[in-house]
Amino acid sequence: MADHSQQPLELETHDASWGKILLIAPVHNHVFDMLEPLTVLSDRLVAVRTSTQLMEELEGASVLPICILLPWHEDNPPELDELTQAIKRFRKGAGVEVPLLVITNGNAPVPLELKPSGTVSDAIPPDVLLPRIAGLRRLANRAEEARLRRGLFGPLPEYKTEFGPLKSAGLLVAGFGKHFGRTQALLDLPIEIVGGSSSEMTEDYLAARQFEAVLIDMPAWQACEEIERLRADPRYFNLPILAHSVDEESAHLLYSAGTTDVLLGDVSDKALTGHIISALRAGRRQRLTDAILTVSSQWLARQANDDTLSEETYRNYLTLLEESTKRRGESVYELNLLELIERFTGSNPQAFAQHQVYWSGTVLSIAMAVCRDEDFVANVEGRGPVAILRSKKGMDQLSNRVLVMVRTTGLGNG
Repeated sequence: MADHSQQPLELETHDASWGKILLIAPVHNHVFDMLEPLTVLSDRLVAVRTSTQLMEELEGASVLPICILLPWHEDNPPELDELTQAIKRFRKGAGVEVPLLVITNGNAPVPLELKPSGTVSDAIPPDVLLPRIAGLRRLANRAEEARLRRGLFGPLPEYKTEFGPLKSAGLLVAGFGKHFGRTQALLDLPIEIVGGSSSEMTEDYLAARQFEAVLIDMPAWQACEEIERLRADPRYFNLPILAHSVDEESAHLLYSAGTTDVLLGDVSDKALTGHIISALRAGRRQRLTDAILTVSSQWLARQANDDTLSEETYRNYLTLLEESTKRRGESVYELNLLELIERFTGSNPQAFAQHQVYWSGTVLSIAMAVCRDEDFVANVEGRGPVAILRSKKGMDQLSNRVLVMVRTTGLGNG
């Protein structure tokens, strides 16, 4: 299957299937002011004032929100404590993940105990924030698919090989500023910190081993160039990247260049540590998710010796998938790929029957190339090649590729 884990998540469009975005705001704050223009364009941004309102949105609504935004200050109002406790309880028990994005102000320490899906400073522009939410949404769906598959198929032996060393996380500090020594002194954790003083060294290190996050330790103008260069490589499009900015104007440029998180101004040791640990956690989770999806996709598509996925396992998968997608208000699309070929070749059923085994292998290969690794492609007992796609666009793309194959082989001619 094509390695679509590195596709640009941030560029996914937000369509009509999107649910609400919950903004935790027990009191009026500047983050609400920043996002308020968006409320003119959409009724999806909902300011949550109380824990009762929050639980109504999380448990009472027919469709879950796509994200929870949590503004976080050094001195938070007392009302926020009850809300954060409600968020923690819900996210601990929910079968379907709702991403939590923490938006910090100044030197506010990151609330790591809430296990946020992502952390940003409040210097992030609204036009960058919305695509970031879209990216978090897809990453949450990928993680959920990975958990589902691991539960159904067990610990496949190739997982460890694909994921790599488990003992320590890796942080690459790119540049020649003050953060390398400072980070080494602060992070009393099993983290391997590597310094790359030039762009060439940075790219060499990234090619040599997997890092959970990168800290760009350069002036903003130079950092923007470095980040754009890294983001142009599909392998690093979703790698958590942090940078530092002396003012909001530079922070906006860094966010627009593709920085995951920008540390603004004179950041305290505690704030710096929290932002780095949050990025490392996110990067590690992405790596683990990618490994499970890559290995399980290859395992699912195996076809040697008529090896197939049992009908029972397939039905169990569909049941679990339907439960999660229904809660998110999303649709899934099931394509029996041999039936699709038959439909395209209705005028030549004898030729189809004669070459059925060949078409099974060919159409599996096509599906592997077209589908993302969070889409489910398998040779199912009694059904043949089947694809479960998470978007109508993906279904249309796969159908069109199969139709092209039928036409170019002449199978569809009478």
